[in-house]
Amino acid sequence: MRLRIASAALLPALILAVATMLGGCKSAAQRHFDTAVDFYDKKDWKHAQAEFEQAAKLDPKMLDAHKALAQLDDFFGDEEGASREYIAASMLDPTDQKLMGKAQYYRLVKKMESQVDDSLGMIKSGKFDDGIAALKEVITETKSRAVRRRALAALGQGAPIMAQQGDDLAGQKKYADALRAYDAAIRAYTLITQATNQTSLGADADKVLHSANQTAKAAGTPDATFKMLNDVLGVDPDDKAANMELAQSYLSRDPPDYSTAADLMERAGAPDAEVAKLRAKAKRH
Repeated sequence: MRLRIASAALLPALILAVATMLGGCKSAAQRHFDTAVDFYDKKDWKHAQAEFEQAAKLDPKMLDAHKALAQLDDFFGDEEGASREYIAASMLDPTDQKLMGKAQYYRLVKKMESQVDDSLGMIKSGKFDDGIAALKEVITETKSRAVRRRALAALGQGAPIMAQQGDDLAGQKKYADALRAYDAAIRAYTLITQATNQTSLGADADKVLHSANQTAKAAGTPDATFKMLNDVLGVDPDDKAANMELAQSYLSRDPPDYSTAADLMERAGAPDAEVAKLRAKAKRH
């Protein structure tokens, strides 16, 4: 009888011991994963993400942890993190077509990121046309907002570099090369303007247009900037700098085209007296 009483008294402790042993069978990674799921169910995304990260760190082969992290990174707009997790998950389960599709997309994103870096390197080394073409391809082809912003930032960095190269070449009287550099800079500013739905190329581009026109005059080829200036007006017909510089090109012709120059200067906002003088000259010639 005493034995039975002793056994009955020990039963709760025995159950507790067995439960503790069973709980101890869970790996640390699994415990973090379960905690993450609890946070996820409560829509506590940040704490869920931290716990999933711990689970994946402790057990790099835990597929569900990588899949959960990929989805959370997508949710938070972390393309770098999503790329890493989708690729890791697809390697763990290459039969999951959805994972493979996501992984392929992010591999393409990484390739385009490298293309952006390479393109800026091309511009810095003087390969302006190649660099701009590669960046334009990224901007028009990528679905990644982050990569697109990166490409536009590279163009923003590259445009002043090309403009400075133009100034340096003009100073060395290498006028043809200088004009090519200025033209590349304007194409970069134009691409930025179009890609960001702006209406004006901005003050930096205006300076380049003026430098290009001065260089064309110094080279004795005032019409050399004709296409560049008209391309700018194709984007922004009211661009004052482009209208003014194009007016100067028409005045540099032999004979000068006073009538067209007057129209352009009027559009550029030149004083009425200057426009009137040009119209008077147009009537006399």
